[in-house]
Amino acid sequence: MKKILKYFVNGLLTLIPIFLTVFIVAKTLSFSDNLIGQFFRDYGINIPGLGLITALLIITAVGFLATSWFSSKLFQWIDSLFSGTPLIKTLYSVIKDTIGSFIGEKRSFSKMAMVDLGTGMKVLGFITSEELERFGLTDYVAVYVQQSMQWAGNLVLVPKSKITVLDISVEEGMKFLVSAGVAKTKNNASKAKGD
Repeated sequence: MKKILKYFVNGLLTLIPIFLTVFIVAKTLSFSDNLIGQFFRDYGINIPGLGLITALLIITAVGFLATSWFSSKLFQWIDSLFSGTPLIKTLYSVIKDTIGSFIGEKRSFSKMAMVDLGTGMKVLGFITSEELERFGLTDYVAVYVQQSMQWAGNLVLVPKSKITVLDISVEEGMKFLVSAGVAKTKNNASKAKGD
């Protein structure tokens, strides 16, 4: 009976991550496909995946146009329009900066740090800014401490002497934090194999 229970638990541990990953990816792709695919369906064209392919082509084309001299002027004008309009500028700048911090050339979430709380406890976070002089803090950095099992978190301003920059990729650190330390990092996996 114990062996059957062990096989059942192993089956759950194998199937649930696969199922949830496929489910989330499928839902995301389906949402993307339906968003633009509805336009084609209105004209009697019902090809699964056409909306998603069109969305990818549009995003790539906009990226190309944003880098060419002539059309980049149009996007700069739109950017300055949104950035200069009251109320809209706050929402626009937050969205733009947040997306840019993850996937832009000037990524803010590029370093992981361990913050010493001074009580023997430490927390992990992402350094988001190393220039806090505008707040009157010369030897401080901004660290985003993410809550486990969700995407919420807190921004803390920490003296540089209280942090240790870690030699770990942001992806590995994010995986470790979101899973509340359950997910294995590459370093943990190699140590486990060596034991």
